[in-house]
Amino acid sequence: MEARNFQQVTSLAFQDWGKASTTHSTPFFGQGIFFMNGAEWKHARELIRPTFSKAEISDVQFMERHVDRLIGLIPRDGTSIDLQLPLRKLFLDTATEFLLGESIDSQLANDPNNSAEILAAFDASLAGVGKRRLLSKLQLILHNFDKSWKKACGTVHSYIDAHVERALKETDNPESKIAVVDENSQHPKRYILLLEMAKQIRDPVSLRFQILNVFIPARDTSAVMLSNTLFHLARNPNIWTQLRADSFALGDRELTLEVLKSLQLFKYVLYETLRYQGPSGRIYRTATRDTILPTGGGPSGKSPIFVEKGTVVALNLWGLHHDPDVWGEDVNKFNPHRWFDPKKQFQWEFLPFLGGPRVCPAQQQVITQSIYVLVRLTREFEMIENRDPVKEYVGLVKALTESRNGVKVAFRV
Repeated sequence: MEARNFQQVTSLAFQDWGKASTTHSTPFFGQGIFFMNGAEWKHARELIRPTFSKAEISDVQFMERHVDRLIGLIPRDGTSIDLQLPLRKLFLDTATEFLLGESIDSQLANDPNNSAEILAAFDASLAGVGKRRLLSKLQLILHNFDKSWKKACGTVHSYIDAHVERALKETDNPESKIAVVDENSQHPKRYILLLEMAKQIRDPVSLRFQILNVFIPARDTSAVMLSNTLFHLARNPNIWTQLRADSFALGDRELTLEVLKSLQLFKYVLYETLRYQGPSGRIYRTATRDTILPTGGGPSGKSPIFVEKGTVVALNLWGLHHDPDVWGEDVNKFNPHRWFDPKKQFQWEFLPFLGGPRVCPAQQQVITQSIYVLVRLTREFEMIENRDPVKEYVGLVKALTESRNGVKVAFRV
């Protein structure tokens, strides 16, 4: 599908398209914002928007102690480590603090909040969602009786439900403590999404699914993207050296939002990761009325296409991001420097967070937090080495696509 068709579906003719059937994911995700259409979706979007405002994403310092813990877990003597699980824990901790008001602190050695069981349940639930995408209708019905998957979903729901119960109780109190993240901070009050949603959504099951719909992408998108980034950097150590030089060139400047946004190579490394191996390869939309796609029909493939109401269209993001006519002959090479070419201004050709009204509201936060982690790592470690005998990326489809073989690397100071 060409970029013009992506723009048509996600933006220009947005009202003609809705979310496709979500039978495969409903038992886990319920009817939350990412599976809503129309007025319900618009209302939920307005609740979420302030969470990812510039004022909120500017507060990157709350990540400091979480990244300190990550760095403390990494061997400094060249011993191999698989970063996939540590990065999941990092973003589980930051997502629970940012969205729920309390971090689960999964990186602490004593695991005070039983995070290992919850993390395993998250992963099993999402793996089941990914598996269910590929099943026939009969297989999907049979999978509903998979006791292990139902148990994993139940564990996740119970964890979210405990926070929901707390939020519903505390929103009865105008001096709600859930909004106080750090009483010693100069800026203790933050917009905590769960609290704000609890003020308007009083049904606990509805509130559970709404917060879960935001929580999973907030945790997984960042964790998977950064895992994939480090996968590629371990195979391109020269780029790590360049990043390290840029991070030290900052001197003692505070790592504010504006400083992080100024680090072009860091940003382009993330962009190239999202292009080369984005977390999501395909998005589905259903035509809500008879409509037209601007190109792809006729003998030449350039004529408009009539699309009948009810037709499901697959937006192939992987294909869009691997079109040699757009990206050049080195399309299958990891090359962050392609983004420095002033002649190439990618707009609808690059949609890792989609576009239009349904563009991911957390895209700036995902990029900013990932740059922050990379800056901290490149300052701390001189070298990164690949320790995986399989050099190629082998994808594992869950709700998102991650490396099947993990991210096996070693660092040297």
